[in-house]
Amino acid sequence: MRRSGFTLIDLLVVLIVVAFVAGVIFIPMTARRGCCGSRPIKDSTQIRGIHQGMVLWAQNNNDVFPLPSLADPDNSTIALPQDTPAAAKNTTANIVSLMIYQGFFSPEICVSPAEANSNIKVFDKYQYSVPSASPDPAKALWDPAFPTDFSNPARPGSFSYAHMLPAESRLRDQWHITFQASEAAIGNRGPEVSFVAKGRGQSVTQTVKNKNSNTFLIHGGRTTWEGNVAYNDNHVNFETRMDPETLLYRAASGKQWFDTLFYDEPDDATNNPAANPPTTAHNAFLGNFIDAGSKSTDFVSIWD
Repeated sequence: MRRSGFTLIDLLVVLIVVAFVAGVIFIPMTARRGCCGSRPIKDSTQIRGIHQGMVLWAQNNNDVFPLPSLADPDNSTIALPQDTPAAAKNTTANIVSLMIYQGFFSPEICVSPAEANSNIKVFDKYQYSVPSASPDPAKALWDPAFPTDFSNPARPGSFSYAHMLPAESRLRDQWHITFQASEAAIGNRGPEVSFVAKGRGQSVTQTVKNKNSNTFLIHGGRTTWEGNVAYNDNHVNFETRMDPETLLYRAASGKQWFDTLFYDEPDDATNNPAANPPTTAHNAFLGNFIDAGSKSTDFVSIWD
C-alpha cells in the first residue's frame, strides 16, 4: 500500500518552484535598485571628468581654468556689442563649449544620468569645426550654439551641472589650479535659495524659492537636495545637504557657518565693494550662468 504525504522528490519540486517564484519577484527589484544606485556613481564620474577637463586646460594656460574672454580676444568666435567687456563671454555655455571643442570631454557627459528636467537633453548637433554660429567659423574656438539655458521649453538646454562663479576675487583666487579641498568647483545644480537664516552654532536653514524644484529629484527626495560636488583638489563628495558640514564660510564678524552651495552669502568676510579692485565673497556659490561680466553682479544664473 502506497504511503500518503510528500516524497523527497515532491519536496524538491516545491523548493524549485518557490525558488523560481522568488527569483521572478526579487531579481527585478534588486536589478532596479542596483541601477538607481549606479547613477550617482556614474554622475560622480562625469562631474570629475568635467573638472579634470578644467584642470587639463589650466595646465596649458597659466594654471587658469577656461575663460572664453581670454581665448577669443579678436572676437572670432563671438562678436560682442561695442563697449561690452570681454568678460561677458564667460557664461556657462561658452566655458563648457570651449572645453568640448578642444576635446577635453564630449556633450554626452554634460547631461547627468540622473537628470530630472525633461528640458535638459544631450546636444547632438555640436559642430566641432567651422561652427556656423560664429562670425568667423574658420577661426572659431568653440561652437556658440551649445546651449545651457533650459528655461525656455521651446529650446532645451544641454548642461545638468553648476560651477563656481568666475569673477573678481573668486576669479583671482579660485578659478585656477589651487588643490584646495575646501573650494567647490562644479557639481549637481541645486534649487534657488532666496534666504539663509543662521541658527545655533554653525547651523543654517535655507528658504528655497521653488519647493518643487527638479533638482530635488536628481539624487534626493521630493524635498531634500543631494548631489555630487567636485572640489579644487579634484576629489568628489556625494553631499547629502546643501550646506556640507565640511564647508564653512567666515562672516565679517569672524564667526563661521555652514556654507550653502547655492546662495551667495552677503556678509562674507572678504566682501569689500570699496576695495580697488572691488572684492566679493569667497564663499561657495555654484550656478548655471546665462549672463556674465567683469563683476559678480553681472552674472545671472538660471534655476529650476
